[in-house]
Amino acid sequence: MRRLARLLICTLLVFAMLEPAMAQTERKGASGGPLPRFAMIKPDRARMRVGPGFNYATKWIYKRPGLPVEITEEYSVWRQVRDADGTEGWMHVSVLSSQRNAMIAPWLRSANADDKNFLALKAGKDDSARDVASVEPGVIVNLEECDGTWCELSVKGVKGYMHQKDIWGVYPNEVFN
Repeated sequence: MRRLARLLICTLLVFAMLEPAMAQTERKGASGGPLPRFAMIKPDRARMRVGPGFNYATKWIYKRPGLPVEITEEYSVWRQVRDADGTEGWMHVSVLSSQRNAMIAPWLRSANADDKNFLALKAGKDDSARDVASVEPGVIVNLEECDGTWCELSVKGVKGYMHQKDIWGVYPNEVFN
């Protein structure tokens, strides 16, 4: 019992020390923009490099314009980014756009083509609202706005709402418009 009490006290002390750090203002990058933040890839072909410069080796070539990425660091005109699969590297600012897109639940994608987990795009911000479309995980959607719980999305001309927790490209509780 005594050991449990000590563990509890230590845990509370750690949280008490972390609270001021969590309350600090958001971190800014070299560009003055907040870090981390989301962006998207602009061109049909964009290189991710292992370091912040053209002299660094290419790590990955993206061929999916509109793909959302998270900017985690900045160095001059280079942005360290992470994609929905967790791949990290550096991209030149010219291949990124501050316009926001999102990806439907990439963590639900399956390697088995027969195993589909579709998510419903709703007519309104309510679970009981009618479904306007079924969207497959991994689909890129236009992010219109989010209120911290629901996001308004559009994909191939269809507009609707989805729980914010079911998309990648917006932070939990983030309000975006």
